[in-house]
Amino acid sequence: MNEPNRTILSTAAGYDIQRSGVQKILLAAGFSGVVFFSVFTILGALAPNYSFARDTISALEFTPMSVAQRANFSVFGLLLCTFAAGLRRELNHERGALLIPLFQLFSGIGVIGDAIFIYNPLHLVCDLIAFDSALLVLFTFAWRFRRDVRWKGWAAYSLITAILMMALLAAFGAANHLGGPAGLLEKLAASTRTLWSAFLAAKLLGGARLDQGQESALKTR
Repeated sequence: MNEPNRTILSTAAGYDIQRSGVQKILLAAGFSGVVFFSVFTILGALAPNYSFARDTISALEFTPMSVAQRANFSVFGLLLCTFAAGLRRELNHERGALLIPLFQLFSGIGVIGDAIFIYNPLHLVCDLIAFDSALLVLFTFAWRFRRDVRWKGWAAYSLITAILMMALLAAFGAANHLGGPAGLLEKLAASTRTLWSAFLAAKLLGGARLDQGQESALKTR
């Protein structure tokens, strides 16, 4: 129990669980969206004539900040895939144990594709993969949380986040074609999922579990 690479965390249920140092690193990747947002905001401020409200995140790939933004996309995508590995280990054999990490992985792959393919139609395809997969993660988690009393309120939060994200993406599409703050709407859509992921990672690192089987086993020890 005193292995150096393990940390004992206390849950609200009043018993202790263990997470390896590796697992904590995988879960910390859930905060990667915050870093991604911080980086592209700085790059947007540095890029000549870039409008935070008008221009999309991908528009930075056509400015002097192109290399930096493509690196930002790549790192973010890799960290999304890393979080998928952490979620797979957390879910173990629970509901959504395969689908949730798979959708999360696809989301990361789509973002990496945004770094590789900067021109349409491939860039648009990667955007669709990234956003649609993110929505599927939210919907699947809402289904998974629905019967888990330990995660009270999270089914509704996940569903509301998905619906809000879809509404903002629809508004983004309209503004992109008709004129308006398309860039701002895109960033707001992405930020809803970013906040959700950060809150989820924080809750897990704080000691919450997704795997009921492991908690039951620990209670009987």
